[in-house]
Amino acid sequence: MKSLDRGQEAFSAPTNDRRRREMRPWLFAAAGRFNWWSTATRVFLLSIAVGSPFGGISAARAQNLGSPAFANPTEIDDSPKDRKLVGTIVMSGGTLQIPGTSTETLRMFRSGSASASPNVQPAPTLRARVGDLVEITFLNKVDDSMFPYTFDTTPTSGGFGCDEVTVGSGTGATQYYPSGDVFPNCFHGSSTANLHFHGTHTDPDGLGDNVLIQILPQVNQPDWTPTFNKIYNSGKIPQHWSDMPKNYRTKQMAMIGEYDKTQAANAEKNGLPKPESLLKADERAIAAGQWPQYLIGAFPNFFLLPDYNSGEYGAGQAPGTHWYHAHKHGSTSLHMLNGMAGAFIIESADPGGYDKVIREFYGWGDIYGNHEKVIVLNEFDSTVNAERPNANGTEQMLVNGLATPTITMAPGEVQLWRIVNATAGDNFIPNIQSLQSTNGFGIKQTAQDGVQFSQSNYGSQPYLSGAFPGGMNLSAGNRVDLLVQAPTKPGVYAITNTENDPATTIFFVSVMGSPVTPPNGNFPSQSQWAVMPKYLLDLPKPGKDDIPNPNSPVKFQSNPAKTDPVNGNPWLMINGQQFEQNGPIINQCMPLNGLQDWVLENDTAGPAHPFHIHVNPFQIVEIDTPNPDGTYSKYLPANNYIWQDVIAIPVAQTVNGTLYPGKVVIRQRYPDFTGTFVLHCHILPHEDRGMMQLVRIVPANQYPLACQKSIPQHH
Repeated sequence: MKSLDRGQEAFSAPTNDRRRREMRPWLFAAAGRFNWWSTATRVFLLSIAVGSPFGGISAARAQNLGSPAFANPTEIDDSPKDRKLVGTIVMSGGTLQIPGTSTETLRMFRSGSASASPNVQPAPTLRARVGDLVEITFLNKVDDSMFPYTFDTTPTSGGFGCDEVTVGSGTGATQYYPSGDVFPNCFHGSSTANLHFHGTHTDPDGLGDNVLIQILPQVNQPDWTPTFNKIYNSGKIPQHWSDMPKNYRTKQMAMIGEYDKTQAANAEKNGLPKPESLLKADERAIAAGQWPQYLIGAFPNFFLLPDYNSGEYGAGQAPGTHWYHAHKHGSTSLHMLNGMAGAFIIESADPGGYDKVIREFYGWGDIYGNHEKVIVLNEFDSTVNAERPNANGTEQMLVNGLATPTITMAPGEVQLWRIVNATAGDNFIPNIQSLQSTNGFGIKQTAQDGVQFSQSNYGSQPYLSGAFPGGMNLSAGNRVDLLVQAPTKPGVYAITNTENDPATTIFFVSVMGSPVTPPNGNFPSQSQWAVMPKYLLDLPKPGKDDIPNPNSPVKFQSNPAKTDPVNGNPWLMINGQQFEQNGPIINQCMPLNGLQDWVLENDTAGPAHPFHIHVNPFQIVEIDTPNPDGTYSKYLPANNYIWQDVIAIPVAQTVNGTLYPGKVVIRQRYPDFTGTFVLHCHILPHEDRGMMQLVRIVPANQYPLACQKSIPQHH
């Protein structure tokens, strides 16, 4: 097998017998679920557990033997005095141990001050406060020779630019991948990356949450520290490429020119056409007043987490559990499978804010300390399924890089669990109901997708009560904050993922030691809960003076007519088009400070595509789930709408030849920031293969004339 790069995705028709297969079409259905112990080992341990001296031990305790202790990821914290989050994230390659498997060569994100661990792990947690300046230097130091040859280019002929996998040799050779995929909606460019700060309300252009920037690898780099410190210490965020220091601009363009020469030589060595010049692409962007898309080695992410109370913003950064990850179109799924993601915790600075209320109620002081558990769910693999014939892939969901670790709690103790679903496309549905009803846990959800609950929703608990469709189902990209109280009975309890059939254990809770009694009660009452900040109150229904979205509904679709003949993957589209299928176009354009309702539709029989849009969260106004008889089950709250930035759109039903799509109505306002960004399916192989759109916010007095002006070409 010849492989020019690694990548991922497989789309299979949903099956009715196993919900796991229906909800995870990006993996080929596996005969059984991988576990970090071999069958023989598990049989041996279980036989010990039920015999002397462990007679009568619970099933969870038996499975727990040998479980590693839970540990939060490493952290990069802000400086409360300077109100800055300062750190360096280094992308590099290495040979890492995945629990229960052989070592694999993976790309990774690590703190600039940390040595690489031999074990897989998520990227370090970032911790800041609303109102902080974020100063995160990103260095791409991947040694590209460790990985198969890959491209970041516009095609010059045929399917050139996509990763390639050929099965067999000579006259019997078959191109297994890309088969029907066409650049840029294919796997490519996997040694190039950037940082997406998922959940941040900030500038999508320039040095902000800019996913159109792509940083190419460079092992031996110039020392940019003095240059970047000059930018950071000025306190003034550059707004244009011309505002960047001259030495950075000049050196970058020179290095891109040299990179062009190297890529041309590599293409010739591999018998491929010469790729398009990245330098010329950058020069065209700069001439059009844009930021250049391609840079080498280093990039200074520099943006503000806006504080609504400053009076300078129409909204503010919602405090809560957010995250960050690589967002290179064509390699988001592979990067996620390499663990290139980490939590981004943004705390409230207000005396009556979210974090203050929780910590003061439990007497935890100014920091959470051991009372907080940061739970980042990853799945690790070096190769994506669409590039492996008959591949099953790994279905092993790890917690902070650990297989089924154990959280320790005292009887009656309360902890804050922050759960981030950082998988490439898996669902996590924890066994909350059984933990509460059968095992005596106390659980209160406090936030969804990094936005706190209103007092009313805190009281009614819509996800745990079943009022919200699907209950607590974390799609890829979702986050949830939970206050969890251990039962009074000591023991070992399994936290399982009921998405799978049968349910699989993700981690354990060991309740042991002296009982703990919270000083002010088990949980804050509804009246004691943090008051919703003004900018997070219910948005009003758009009126006659509000400009509606002309491109709503936003329809998530597949195209069976474009199903490739080799591995059976159909094209994945939004509104009948793949991303940039006919060249760069702004698919969704909104006026600054606009207020709109959008209808999201899922026209496919599976999966429930998770819709995600950058920069601004949205409120869930309505969910229409089609039934097999052609009727709809409706979720239609009167008020206290829940904020999310990822929402799974229910699957469609076809009844007597009529398609009944799943529907979600979202409400969104566009304050503070103009710029260009994306929306996409957060089953990331779907995004890589075309289920994405360019989005732009323009000044209200330039709408709609500025919508299609100087569009960046994003590859």
